Amino acid sequence: MKTPDKSTDSKISSSRKRSKSLPGGGELTLIQAPDSEDHFLRAMELRRGAEDTKMDEKAAVELLLLAAGKGHRPSSAALALLCEASVAEEDRQKYFDKSKGWIKQHAATKDQWAALFQGVMYFDGSFAKQNYEKAAQYFQIAADQGNSCAQGFLGYMYSSGHGVLKNRQTAVNYYRAASEKGHVVAQFDLGVCYSQGRGVPKDKKEALKWFRMAADRGDVHAQAMLAKLYVTGNMVEADEDKALHWFERAAANGHAMSQYDLGTCYVNGVAKQTDHRVAMQWFRKAAEQGHAAAQLNMGIGCAVGLGVPKDLYQSVYWLRMAADQDNAAAQYNLGRMYEHGQGIDADEEEAIRWYRQAAERGNFRAQTNLGLRYAHGKGVPKNLRRAAKWMQRAADQGYHRAQYNLGVMRQNGWGDWEAEGNLVEAKKLFEAAAKQGYARAANALQALQSKRLETA
Repeated sequence: MKTPDKSTDSKISSSRKRSKSLPGGGELTLIQAPDSEDHFLRAMELRRGAEDTKMDEKAAVELLLLAAGKGHRPSSAALALLCEASVAEEDRQKYFDKSKGWIKQHAATKDQWAALFQGVMYFDGSFAKQNYEKAAQYFQIAADQGNSCAQGFLGYMYSSGHGVLKNRQTAVNYYRAASEKGHVVAQFDLGVCYSQGRGVPKDKKEALKWFRMAADRGDVHAQAMLAKLYVTGNMVEADEDKALHWFERAAANGHAMSQYDLGTCYVNGVAKQTDHRVAMQWFRKAAEQGHAAAQLNMGIGCAVGLGVPKDLYQSVYWLRMAADQDNAAAQYNLGRMYEHGQGIDADEEEAIRWYRQAAERGNFRAQTNLGLRYAHGKGVPKNLRRAAKWMQRAADQGYHRAQYNLGVMRQNGWGDWEAEGNLVEAKKLFEAAAKQGYARAANALQALQSKRLETA
């Protein structure tokens, strides 16, 4: 394997110069406007960063569109293969159709950009059958010419063993080569290597250096990582102000998890104030990107009017979105909406279906609810053994209502226990629930103790 080329990516300026001789001697320097090739190279710098250049995906796409509109094939290829988040699928196909001939022809001549694009096609299975080995071969061609994007891809492939023999030290070499050229994603990946000791000895100082460098230059994953580190105090001294700063940077850049975390900061006061209205604004942004926990919070907020106007129909909408992603708490709450006919027509069968899904995923409230339904035969055939099974699962998680109800079942010998009951176990369950302030358990415990005194 060749050592990553130390040369940097092709650098351009926003203008080019040419000289013209003057009649009386000397030269006049004329400035030419940048052409499509200039726009393309600048866009590649902006897309993932370069030396002294911050990442700016939006500006990169604008330059690529300008160049592609003038028939520049590498720009069309970049729009098709590297800008899936910014270009509609049908438009990507259009740009690929314009550039596929150029890619095939120039990749064969080992042009670094054509080789990169051919590698991307094989890497992610876009416009070609996925083939990691072929992807690595084309990335190698571009990386050997100092292409930082290809070096970043090879770093990942050697780290994961996709298409090449897994070698974390080689991965670090490629990540470093790309990072030193300003490739912000590679800088983040290099930080991860140092933080976890992958291919290099663990080094918190080096990890933070690369995380901060990538975060300062626009990488949302690095920004989110720094926010988490400052919240937890891992690798750095905990600092709520710095955590909030990086959450805000990442959230503003569209990072869904950070938008959710920032909303949480406004709920629990990390933002120096509790502001449910602002919290819900960030939850909505994350929810619209499909973040299940944010969708759950939107559903609950709309149900009770917390930070947003009360709207039960909107509540059902958001709860269903989260429930469909197997969020157990959303499934439980959606079951309640169906049970009570809130924001939707009451439907006992649907309520039980959602309760069961939530219970199977470990939601102790749903487990307790399902246990009570089997105990009383509400919506399901009465079955004390199944009631005891679900109640036990919830009680094992320390849920006071389940502990109390399971205590009642054991006291009366319902379910899998002997008819004379199990008073010792019932007492333990009542005590556990009473310690959590559950009044019904405290009363049951007092009645049980009184009965035993009378019997004695």
